[in-house]
This record gives sequence, structure tokens and C-alpha cells, in this order.
Amino acid sequence: MITTIEAGADERRSAKAPHELFTINAMIVHLFFSLGMVKLFNLSMSFAIATSIALSLCIIAYTFFRTKKAKQNDAYLVYLHWQLSLNRYKLLIGAYVFYFIVISLSLVITSDAPASMDGSSIIDSILSLLGVVPLFFAVLVSVVLGSGSMFNAGRGEIDKAFMQKYPQ
Repeated sequence: MITTIEAGADERRSAKAPHELFTINAMIVHLFFSLGMVKLFNLSMSFAIATSIALSLCIIAYTFFRTKKAKQNDAYLVYLHWQLSLNRYKLLIGAYVFYFIVISLSLVITSDAPASMDGSSIIDSILSLLGVVPLFFAVLVSVVLGSGSMFNAGRGEIDKAFMQKYPQ
């Protein structure tokens, strides 16, 4: 159930900021940055994705420390939305872990294919795509969640159960 917290326009605008950062992280860093690195700099897809994940982890770390600061210094609505944004990163972090586990399998799996077939590159390609697909869907879900939260923050709304989980 959604509840509305009485807040001024400045507080509602500040409450939207973590979701804007979350959405930018999901869209710009994961989609455009990684694809741009592959196309513009002719880098491998795995390296581009690993670089975008590293940049994303920096943004997540900033969000973590900004949430701690918001708890002490900002209005309750603003703090709740920073906390909500931080909690939403769990989906992306889970996708990162899955990606690195699948990519790491290429170190363990060996191929008995003849040298002419280059079996290791086939396995690397399959595992790379197997790791990227869930990451891509996690990014898409994150964009939808971030935009919905941005809308709610602009209206001063928050889920009542979430509000009770993080009291003032």
C-alpha cells in the first residue's frame, strides 16, 4: 500500500535524485557505455561489460554512502527514497555475481575440440552470452523500477511496509 508523506517541492525533487541516478546507472552505464566501448574502441564484449560493472559498483558505493548521509541530514522522504534506491541495486548485484560465475566457468571448462574448430572460443562465446542475457534483463527491470520510483518520489509517495521497515 502506498502512502503519501507531506513534503514540499524541494523535498520531492531531492527524493527523485536517487532514482534518477539509479536509472542513469542502469541505462547509460550498462547499455550505452558498454556498447559504445565495444563499437567505438573495438574492445571485447566481456571487457566492456566488466568495465561498466566496475563503474556501476562505484555508483553503488556512492549511493551507499549518500544513503548514510541522508539518514542523518535529510528529510525522512528523501532518506527513504535513497534507501529504496540502494535496495534496488540488489537485483543488479545479483546479476553481476551470476555474470562473473558464468564467465569464470570458461576457466574450468575445457574443450577436446580439434585446433581447427577452436572449441575454446565457442565455449567462451556461449558462456559470455549466457552471462549477459540475465544481466540485460536485470538492467531492463531496473529501468522500469527506477522510473516508477521516480514518479512516486515526485508525488511524495512511498510504500507503507517499506516506511515501517526503515523508521524515522
